Amino acid sequence: MNKNKYLAGLVGLVIGFGVAFYFTQKVNREGSSIASGQPSGMPGAVAGPRSQQAMMGQVQQTIERAKSNPKDFDAQVSAAKVFYEIGRNAETAEYLERAHDIDPAKFSELKADALIGQHYADQKKYAESEMWFNRAIKAEPGEPAFYVALAETYVQREPPLPDKAIEQIQLALKIAPTDGHALRHLIEAYALKKDARAAEETLKRLKETQPASGDIPKLESLVADLKSGKSVTIAKE
Repeated sequence: MNKNKYLAGLVGLVIGFGVAFYFTQKVNREGSSIASGQPSGMPGAVAGPRSQQAMMGQVQQTIERAKSNPKDFDAQVSAAKVFYEIGRNAETAEYLERAHDIDPAKFSELKADALIGQHYADQKKYAESEMWFNRAIKAEPGEPAFYVALAETYVQREPPLPDKAIEQIQLALKIAPTDGHALRHLIEAYALKKDARAAEETLKRLKETQPASGDIPKLESLVADLKSGKSVTIAKE
């Protein structure tokens, strides 16, 4: 997966945390070119020297306020926003977790669980990632992207857990039967399980529902190797 993971909604300094997660997932599926039209409040925007200086002053004030008021939910969220805006994912997750610890009920309104889950997945901390993605699923059980993201943590582990990955992706496909992202990872999970028949059937399904998918040639090669008895590996991300 592209390490620029989905981002979700916030008010004020940046877009919402929930929206953030979905944006990065879209980038992951459709390519980094989509980011070229991103709004100026998102990471990657270039500001002039004066605006940069003003922004950094505001960032420092916001961070100091959060540090000085460790029980202030809104202060922690504001710090998370500014860290997210300047591309500091570790600190974003840290301050979001602080906000969660202060008020889990209020935190749920941010829809930021998946954003934290993706951060831990990128760090290869799969147990923590699994916990946060499960929280995201509990909060929004109708969102297929969360099941697929959780499944990816099972595929990426050492050793991988393909049966668990397949279970989660099947749940996603019940919600979105033609989701190409889910189908791609399902083929990979079947490959890890050495189930050539199921992988081939899923590849056929992907071709029928997403014939323009750029992943098809690579997946065709993967399935061909699997059918011929060759050893197959899934690239670690």
